[in-house]
Amino acid sequence: MAFAANTIWLTHDEKSADSTSAAHALAQQKLEQLRSMPLGAAQVAPNSYTDPANPLRADGTGGGTFSRTWTVSANDSPTFGLRTVTVRVSWRDTRLHVTTLAAYIRCSTIPC
Repeated sequence: MAFAANTIWLTHDEKSADSTSAAHALAQQKLEQLRSMPLGAAQVAPNSYTDPANPLRADGTGGGTFSRTWTVSANDSPTFGLRTVTVRVSWRDTRLHVTTLAAYIRCSTIPC
């Protein structure tokens, strides 16, 4: 009986690790996409955004369990010429999980 309970627990932990890895990859993918955009692109203007394909699968296509949002900070935050982009990916299995990544992007002018 204990062996069966441990097997179920290990399977759950493995699935949770797979989901965490997929969420991190989705966040990294969006962050790199935003960082590679031309300076001054409309998609990196200060605002909060939601991925239009939500909910996402692990490969970034629609129809999955992951929700991806991102926020671009106000101009000159944290310093002149920079904005902070924060990408958040969340999903729910037995509980809510969230992974968050952040990076800086340059503004098209200094100060922004």
